[in-house]
Amino acid sequence: MPVIVKGQMLDYGTPMVCVPVVDQKKADIIASVDALVSGGIKMIEWRADFYEALLDEGALKELLEILRDKTKETILLVTVRTSLEGGNVTLDETERIHLLEGIAKTHCADFVDVEYFTYREPTALIHTLQQHGALVIASHHNFAETPSTEHMLSALEEMARGDADVVKLAVMPQKIKDLLDLLQVTEEFHYRYKDMPLITMSMGRIGMLSRISGEIFGSCVTFGSGKEASAPGQLNYQDLEEILAMMHRYYEA
Repeated sequence: MPVIVKGQMLDYGTPMVCVPVVDQKKADIIASVDALVSGGIKMIEWRADFYEALLDEGALKELLEILRDKTKETILLVTVRTSLEGGNVTLDETERIHLLEGIAKTHCADFVDVEYFTYREPTALIHTLQQHGALVIASHHNFAETPSTEHMLSALEEMARGDADVVKLAVMPQKIKDLLDLLQVTEEFHYRYKDMPLITMSMGRIGMLSRISGEIFGSCVTFGSGKEASAPGQLNYQDLEEILAMMHRYYEA
């Protein structure tokens, strides 16, 4: 069923625009979040893997508490994207579990991202994070290619069985058909699992259509860039919001 956080619903109508914050320094992170909140953005992804003091537990907790106070009406997704899936930090599994559990225990993040297929027991981790009060986005990112439709659908279904609150799949297209395959999988999964909020994207220039067509195919969140993009092909979030509003107006007509 739709997920409602801070009075805002995922998986209904126009996709929610989420803007990543990828600054390294505390002051810059706070300034970026302030600017986005002031601009009325509904969802912010803090890419904590860029934070220079990520592994300092005290500094991390202090910054999370600041961000929580600044996002009282804005959904806060905290992501530690590792080098295993195109991110900015390299950690072993034990370190990653400890870090995510520490983030969830602060009760500052509305959502925590879990790179599902990088864990031996991802469902156990998801349950632990949920017990600490965080909603979980189970994610998988392939920056090299777009797998077969069968493989992508299987990956989404496996993540859905892992009891996450939202499932996310991002792939890299090499040709137009790759984009079409991702959209086909998005529509099919959304049809089969109407109660499971879904986020998908085809990255890069070829995949741009996937970032604006979620209302049609079933992806409930799309990522738009602020000062810097966190993945190839992100549109500026203000342009993205205008395009989505226009598409919704004509789609609903």
